[in-house]
Amino acid sequence: MFRKEVIARRVPGLSGDVFIAVPISWQAIGFLMVCGLFAAITFLSFATYSKTQTAFGSITSDKGIAVVYPTRQGTIEALSVENGSKVADGVVIANITVEESSASGASADARIAEAIDRQDANLLAQIAANQSAVASQVRQNAAQSAGLQAEISQLLSQISLQRELIVSAEEDFDLANEIATRGFVSARDLQLREDLLLQRQQGLAQLTQALAAKRAALSALERSAPEVAAQADSQNAALAALRAQVAQQAARTDGARSYAISAPVAGRVTSLTAKVGQIVSPQSPMLSIIPDGSKMQAQLTVPNAAISFVRPGQTVRLAIDAFPYQRYGTLTGRIRTVSESPITVTGATGAPTSVYLIDVALDRQNISVYGREEPLIPGMTLSAQIVTQKQSLIEWLFEPLFAVVGR
Repeated sequence: MFRKEVIARRVPGLSGDVFIAVPISWQAIGFLMVCGLFAAITFLSFATYSKTQTAFGSITSDKGIAVVYPTRQGTIEALSVENGSKVADGVVIANITVEESSASGASADARIAEAIDRQDANLLAQIAANQSAVASQVRQNAAQSAGLQAEISQLLSQISLQRELIVSAEEDFDLANEIATRGFVSARDLQLREDLLLQRQQGLAQLTQALAAKRAALSALERSAPEVAAQADSQNAALAALRAQVAQQAARTDGARSYAISAPVAGRVTSLTAKVGQIVSPQSPMLSIIPDGSKMQAQLTVPNAAISFVRPGQTVRLAIDAFPYQRYGTLTGRIRTVSESPITVTGATGAPTSVYLIDVALDRQNISVYGREEPLIPGMTLSAQIVTQKQSLIEWLFEPLFAVVGR
């Protein structure tokens, strides 16, 4: 009878419902907790998380880089460029000497070159002498032709005069013969007139014969002129052929002694290691040329196991090793191309590994260093973070659950 329920029932109570009063501070804390929960859910729903893939690579040119090597070992005799120089396509940038001197001081190639020069000089002298002889022959032929033409002209005048004399002698003989029939001219006088006529006719024949001989000589002289020119041309052609052979020998000798290196493309010289007097070999590059109009890009290598989520157009954050990102920040870019097939390279352990090449177009061609813009240089090494996927934080938190459900 003294239980708590009995005692409580006998105690007079208040009418109506009883409510427990919550302190205002508790109400404020509850409201803040609800707002915080709503804010957290909103943040987890809209905030994104980026999945990244780490890659390594270097700065390259989108048009490639022309690396210039010497073709043969030798000594740099002349160098016409320096770092930063602009060069045109095909311009000579260096001369390399490859000959070696003997104990006497002169090289064998130099002695051969001197002999070739003497041989060429002798051929030139022969050509000059031949041309001089031809010119002399032409002048002699011209003089003989002029003399023959003058003689022919004189003979024609003499023949014309001789014919007139013959006509006069014939008239005199006919007249004397007519008078002799009358007995007024002796037989002796008639014979003298006839002998005179015969002499003049014989003189005409001799003049005609001499004229024919002179004309034949002139004709032969005129025919010989082209033959002389043809013979001279033949001799000159033979000498020119010999000079061509000598020139080939000289070119081979010059090539054996030295050679020139020309710029393969137009562009800007960089990575110049060559100096005048330095010995170079085909195994070591002399310089590089960045083609005109080229832009710097990043070339990355991604392992075969990580390539599946890499696509063109993805954003890439690049940290240049020469400019620590903690101080100078990073560069951004987008993947331009991804190689369709892998290449085999030597990994860090020395074992061969397959990687894919990725070209990244950069948003900037320089990096800010203490207020100044430093250009990117081909060959700079870098590390990159490729943003392969973006998802909300709530998706990231429940990703394991989604993976289980997806199975």
